[in-house]
Amino acid sequence: MKTYLLLILLIVIIYFLYNMNADDAKFDGYAVEHFEDVGAWGWLVSVNNVTNGPADMAGRNISVYMTSANPEEYPPGFIDPDIAVGDHVIVYGTLQSMNPGNYHVLLVGSKKYYLKRDLL
Repeated sequence: MKTYLLLILLIVIIYFLYNMNADDAKFDGYAVEHFEDVGAWGWLVSVNNVTNGPADMAGRNISVYMTSANPEEYPPGFIDPDIAVGDHVIVYGTLQSMNPGNYHVLLVGSKKYYLKRDLL
């Protein structure tokens, strides 16, 4: 019985590690401003609760965006088209940091990445 439970625990750990990379961030917050630049678009999000990623993201405004990339090589994530300023949102994507405390989240590289309204 102990071996069986240990095997299940090992499978759950492997599943979690496979589905959530160390470079991934997951958090909720509020949509502050929509932006569009050449080859990139997304939202500035005021971070509320950090589920995965550096704790110091909380309280900061972080850009969450998509880029024009070859979808065969870099599958696009999803940005909810119905987001409006002030909406409570949830985010899951690749964390990028140019230097300590300067964070951005890229929604390209997995179809599992998203920026969507929290309907709860």
